[in-house]
Amino acid sequence: MQFKFNSKTYSFKPKIIPLVAFMSALMVLVMLSAWQFKRLVWKENLISQRINSFELDPVDFKTINNPEENEFRKVKIKGKLLNEYEMYMPALSKRGNNGFHILVPLKTNDGKYIIFDTGWIPLAIKDKNKRLENIFNDIQNFEAVIRTSGRKGYFQPENDIKSNTWFFVEPSLMTNYTGLNLDDKFYLEATNNGPNGFPLGNQTRIYLRNNHLQYALTWMMIAFGLVGVFVAANLKKN
Repeated sequence: MQFKFNSKTYSFKPKIIPLVAFMSALMVLVMLSAWQFKRLVWKENLISQRINSFELDPVDFKTINNPEENEFRKVKIKGKLLNEYEMYMPALSKRGNNGFHILVPLKTNDGKYIIFDTGWIPLAIKDKNKRLENIFNDIQNFEAVIRTSGRKGYFQPENDIKSNTWFFVEPSLMTNYTGLNLDDKFYLEATNNGPNGFPLGNQTRIYLRNNHLQYALTWMMIAFGLVGVFVAANLKKN
């Protein structure tokens, strides 16, 4: 193919193998960009659903037929925390401080056992004897957020039942640890602080990292760059 530009003649005659390789690479880059745009829409919808559920007024837990299908819904529930079965989950507070989430079984009035994340404490008071004034020992009315059971992340360690260290909520292993028949489909996160300010409640993470627009534009810019390089490599002045 030949064309003129500024009174000069140029030819563009790419060879078949480089052309096939270019078209294949360009197709992959365009598909990756399009996929990231689809992921962007999916993530935005997911965040919106989480926010909408979380912002609803709390309802009586007994009115929720399938808690695992109502994640991030706030509920009111009555029961007793079995503090002798405390489980420790290393975590940062919302302000980025090191500490632990304290998870204990909640025994409801109808005899069910639910994993209850009572909130976050700093490292200095992990020992239960240092926070006896921060523990509910009698039957209470709690407000909490429904969460679905956790899954191990790619870079997360395995839960360690021997040291009682938990990196994600794993009901089956927690059942083995406590000897109680814990619900395996969901758990609860406290929305309010414990007695005298600890554990800190309201640690639920509603917002998700959403970098898909950045990824989509990156793949698109690489595709444009590939087109420019390919054209420059195969454009010759006659």
